[in-house]
Amino acid sequence: MRTISALPVTAVAERLGLAESDAGNLVETLRRLGIGTLGELAALSPDWVADRFGPPGLRALRLARGEDELLVVHRRGTWEELATEIELPEGTAGDRLERALELLIDRLLVAPRRKGRTLLALRLGALLGDGGSWSVDRGLGRPTADARALRNVLMPQLESLPAPAVSLRLRAVGLGPRADDQLELAVRGDESRRRRLGAALREVRAAQGADSLLKVLPVDADSRVPERRAMLTPFPVPGL
Repeated sequence: MRTISALPVTAVAERLGLAESDAGNLVETLRRLGIGTLGELAALSPDWVADRFGPPGLRALRLARGEDELLVVHRRGTWEELATEIELPEGTAGDRLERALELLIDRLLVAPRRKGRTLLALRLGALLGDGGSWSVDRGLGRPTADARALRNVLMPQLESLPAPAVSLRLRAVGLGPRADDQLELAVRGDESRRRRLGAALREVRAAQGADSLLKVLPVDADSRVPERRAMLTPFPVPGL
């Protein structure tokens, strides 16, 4: 059985969070430079990788060094990684950093791979501007797929970032039963109306796709560039 270091660099392509063509270009460039295995990639200097490839290259380096998991679905057959990542503009902090995390939470909740299941634990990670990495695991206490509950657990963790981040990543490290299995047998009043609204929204999303329901997320109200003031993000649907 081959060790991870002997695997070809193509093994990281699907875990980079890039479009297939961009990931392929990065891997092909590595191969042209004579870097054909994960062991050869892991031996490179972070400064050189950052200068040559930026955050995606550093992400590949972390994977090659085992600082983040290389999950190969077709080999294990029992788990498919449920994660999302976003690159950050230089100097992102405060409210803008919180908005980036809110966007990650929304994306995680609408990911088709979740298949409506609740979350049990999450890992929030960051790639730092100095080439280092940071992560923290947080259990949720009880199974949930509620965006507000996830924000309440994760937002305080941003204060422990040791340095400015160039990317944030959110990963589910434990899944519970489907969200609709957690509903109470009897509901009434506003709660009943919310359930009916959730059912209607689920039907819309099932028919039209994950991008059919969006909400406006304020990002940087003081920006002179209109596109940076707000962005569209998936709308969390109860029971999904």
